Amino acid sequence: MMRASAITTSMTDAGASTLETPAIAQPQPQPQPQQQLDTPPSDSPTSPEQESELAQAGDIGSVIVQLVRLYAGIKSRVTSGPDGEPSPLFLLVKLAHLGPSRASDLAEYLCADPSTISRQVSSLVKSGLIERRADPGDGRASILVPTELGAQRVREQEQRRGHTVMPVLQDWPIDDREDLLRLLRKYTDGLEERRDEIVSIMLRSTDSPRHADGPAHGAHHHGKEGH
Repeated sequence: MMRASAITTSMTDAGASTLETPAIAQPQPQPQPQQQLDTPPSDSPTSPEQESELAQAGDIGSVIVQLVRLYAGIKSRVTSGPDGEPSPLFLLVKLAHLGPSRASDLAEYLCADPSTISRQVSSLVKSGLIERRADPGDGRASILVPTELGAQRVREQEQRRGHTVMPVLQDWPIDDREDLLRLLRKYTDGLEERRDEIVSIMLRSTDSPRHADGPAHGAHHHGKEGH
């Protein structure tokens, strides 16, 4: 609505200028520069090949979004605690994969509220699944490390995770499974490496796609789940 108002105002001002000074009004078409700021020329496809590549990338992005939403819907039904927060077991698995870490680093990596991480850490410590140790790099701080019991729980969780994936993959040829794993790892590594660039692209325009496409995607997603 703010952009529409701004464009309408600019058009009104341009019209007033036309009435008052016709010779100056035409060289000042304000609405077009305003709109072009949202999509820099460098992002616009310049050839049919680039248009095709961009369309394909968009299709891949849509499938990834659908995949994330499907998993989020499943996880919300099985891994949430009574307050709707992710289970501490999720934090334990991440800690096992990352290695010894500070609680603040875990919160940053998981994009989680530090107070949430603190509560989950306390729960895991009381359960004997992780322990606090002095940080070798800073004696004033502590790092979190899975205990042997915690490592065992992680192994059990990974086995359960394999069981949850098998219903989808059980009919796939082994070559397809290996290709999927290789490409997912490649994409994940690239996503991690270029995370800041991707964030910059998302923030470049005030017209985020979620405003225009979010409800439509959401409706499609609910239809899938309901089905």
